[in-house]
Amino acid sequence: MSRKSNDLEMAAACLFFLLLSLAGLAAVFATGELTGVDGLLMLMVCGGMALLFAWLAFSAVRDAGLLSGHKSDNSTPAEGK
Repeated sequence: MSRKSNDLEMAAACLFFLLLSLAGLAAVFATGELTGVDGLLMLMVCGGMALLFAWLAFSAVRDAGLLSGHKSDNSTPAEGK
């Protein structure tokens, strides 16, 4: 498999977990648990996970070369140098 396909697979996995984290955030607001300690902790955990996976997905997409300003380098370093 090429590096670009690996980066795209990583981005897809990160986007899946990002959607799960956002669903957790929506559940906190939908159930009205925001006023309790449990809701605040869930808000912080789901928010942190959402930020983490959004950052990882962005990095994977950027490394795959799908964003302008950064091109994918599929070359391997020369051995012995």
